[in-house]
Amino acid sequence: MAGEGLDCLEVFKTLKPFETRIVARKGRFPEEVNHEVYLGLGETWVRLLAVKKFNGRPPFYRGWVEIFHILPEVYVKKFRYVYVNSPEEESLVKCLASQLSPGEKMFIEYVYDDETYKALEAGVPPPLTRLGYMLLENGFTWFKNWYFAEGFMEGSPKLQGEKPLDENHRARQLREICGEAEEFLEAAGKRSYEPSREGFLANAVERARRIIEKCSPG
Repeated sequence: MAGEGLDCLEVFKTLKPFETRIVARKGRFPEEVNHEVYLGLGETWVRLLAVKKFNGRPPFYRGWVEIFHILPEVYVKKFRYVYVNSPEEESLVKCLASQLSPGEKMFIEYVYDDETYKALEAGVPPPLTRLGYMLLENGFTWFKNWYFAEGFMEGSPKLQGEKPLDENHRARQLREICGEAEEFLEAAGKRSYEPSREGFLANAVERARRIIEKCSPG
């Protein structure tokens, strides 16, 4: 997907001792491109993830990108690669986000991410989850948790982030996120939880504090 996302997948080509293959798949529409990332050694190959990108159809449809079929970790022969919290995960999201314009969306299937899954299931606001906060830091200010698949083509539960249309939308949506963070922090202060068992809540509290600090004037 050079110019369409393929350059973002080059980050996986530096993973030693693995070899990397990027396989193209035909999209459902002329504007849609699909690529799968495989890690392997010799004859043994494992699919790490897939990326689907819709380049938009102006003036009717805006573009979007989806990361899915994600494995949290990969074993090839005696070697192990952990994708969750890796520099490659962060770089991939950052690179794909940079290719999206105002009003365009990113979807990430989150079943591979135990922390985000548990947090959303517990009612943590999306921007305070691990993946949601990553999207927030990459310019997404509106979120939706697609927990219930709405058809056979919807795939697994996914988190959606959308870039603001303009500065006014951005400011308003950030104020709403700040309000969510304050409400969550207040509610979290009234409940007792065990960090060793509910670490996702402790992490969400820390993210809420960071967001509130940025919301404060000056």
